[in-house]
Amino acid sequence: MNQKRQEQTDRYYKSGGFYVPDDSAQRRTSAPRRRGRRRGCLTIVLVLILAIGSLMWYRSQAAARGDVTPPALNTAFSIQHPIASVKERDAEQATWGAISARDPAAMEHELTLEDAFFHRATTQAREWQALLTSTPQHFVPPLLGTLVVTSPFGPRVHPIIGEELEHHGVDLEAAAGTPVMAAARGVVVWHGNKLGYGNCIVMRHGTHLSTIYGHLSHIGVRTGQLIGAGEVIGLSGSTGFSTGPHLHFEVRRDGVPVDPLPLLTPSVSVTSSVPCYTSRGELWNQCRDTHI
Repeated sequence: MNQKRQEQTDRYYKSGGFYVPDDSAQRRTSAPRRRGRRRGCLTIVLVLILAIGSLMWYRSQAAARGDVTPPALNTAFSIQHPIASVKERDAEQATWGAISARDPAAMEHELTLEDAFFHRATTQAREWQALLTSTPQHFVPPLLGTLVVTSPFGPRVHPIIGEELEHHGVDLEAAAGTPVMAAARGVVVWHGNKLGYGNCIVMRHGTHLSTIYGHLSHIGVRTGQLIGAGEVIGLSGSTGFSTGPHLHFEVRRDGVPVDPLPLLTPSVSVTSSVPCYTSRGELWNQCRDTHI
């Protein structure tokens, strides 16, 4: 009775009447389990890495082709107010159906959200190169040849919505697929698709000035890329709220839209498809045309 049974234990205490398992035996039996767990965890990690890498590669290839759909939301996610920001983003996404049906109120609301988005994008750039580039005194033209303004900066009747709204940039005549160039040396701080602006690129030039290039058919840059003045960044098109191929060229100073034409180099030739004057005789302010 007091004889130790080899298959059950290695130690037997007569006074206590119990067996104590051998630690080395436990280690021998648990080692395969630990190895199995390690292999399982390693497999999960590798699968996650492959999935994330594949997603990043796919998005990079899509961006390289200019395929930047679906449109990006304008409402920023707030860590301080996560529930409220999620509700706002859901509400914004729910209005896309109304926008696709060309509902004027929904389209005007979308343009308001996009204005706030671009204000953030042009004032809260995280790319450190943007702060190191010098602020330009003048811009080179974003298109080759004479710039033909089809819709100027300032208030105008929106050709799709049908109401008078502020036009934050100028529309320049450009056939589909025309190369679009950076107006100054700067850093790409955002590129993507917006319902109103379509495929667009946002560049930061120093600490105060930014440019936006809208309605593109192709985007040829990546976020964080340093671009030289006159370098091709995309191709013109008719994406977004547009009635025909053209380039929407916009300049913002500290996030506020300003008329880009006075900032162009004096040697740039600029004409208009129709007379564009205000009641005060100012040029480029009340043009009525078919483009946005």
